[in-house]
Amino acid sequence: MPNYEHRSDEYLLAEVIQDKRLAFNELYERYKGLMLIYTAKRVQGDHAEDIVHDVFLKIWNKRHSLRIDEQFAGYLFKALRSKIIDFMGRSANAKKYLDSLEVYSYAVSPNQTDANLRTESFLDQIYKHLETFGPQYQTILKMRMEGYSNQEIADALGLTEKTVRNHSWSLMKILRAKLAIIILFLIS
Repeated sequence: MPNYEHRSDEYLLAEVIQDKRLAFNELYERYKGLMLIYTAKRVQGDHAEDIVHDVFLKIWNKRHSLRIDEQFAGYLFKALRSKIIDFMGRSANAKKYLDSLEVYSYAVSPNQTDANLRTESFLDQIYKHLETFGPQYQTILKMRMEGYSNQEIADALGLTEKTVRNHSWSLMKILRAKLAIIILFLIS
């Protein structure tokens, strides 16, 4: 097993392009802490970890076409800054959207019955889509919806926190795409 601990970022990046997962893990471990601190100062909640994970995931997925003409650390933090800006834009828009839905809901139906029916219908659709995933994915998402952290889920299921985070990210990506259409039907 190669020891990448004392290798340069450029060497590790060349190894990553050659599909060396251990080199990628070394880069991840080398920069993860700094990136989390940087991100946590700019976004709230558990989102910092997801954003950092997304940056590294994108690097791994695009490793064969990745062209970096600068220091890896500089590239990494530029990519991180871009992800943070994207997240902030989505968060602001999402909050405006949810606020407008609430106003719309009260204007159209001042009682909570309609809102409760829509919420119940939305949750039914989530559970329906969950049935297409394996039991481990289902359990992870249900626990996330109940407010458990990645670490708590990992401990309960005997998985690593990183595995739970990867599964959660994959699930949310798929569900966001499928449920966007359902949301439109529910509000119309």
